[in-house]
Amino acid sequence: MATLNAYYTAEHADDPVVVASADDVAGLLDAVREKYPDGAAVLITVLVADDPWGQELSVGVDGDKGVLRYSGHGDFRGSYSKSVEPSNAEPVIYYYVTADSEFPPNSEVPISTVQAAVVEYLATGGQRPSAAEWQATEG
Repeated sequence: MATLNAYYTAEHADDPVVVASADDVAGLLDAVREKYPDGAAVLITVLVADDPWGQELSVGVDGDKGVLRYSGHGDFRGSYSKSVEPSNAEPVIYYYVTADSEFPPNSEVPISTVQAAVVEYLATGGQRPSAAEWQATEG
């Protein structure tokens, strides 16, 4: 199992949140949900600690829902989470510190799916999680 570094505030640039277990994943998501109100749409960048340039999982948290974007390991253009039930009909914006990122329609999934995907990303050392459905990046 890998160790992950998570970033969601400017202070994390020098001191990321270290994620080494499923309990750490739950703690990370709980901390974000406690710190930011519903509607804040916070984006967390999650990297494999010993291979930060190999792949990236962007993890959005907004109350009881969130989004995912994966790039790396054979998916360098990137993929977005795709809800199995219709969710957001229009693109949604999630925020990493002061930068905004747009996610396509039907990319918001339950927070339980987000959590399962991050746990799998941790367990596989950075492979694209199968715990979520995916849709291709446009363009």
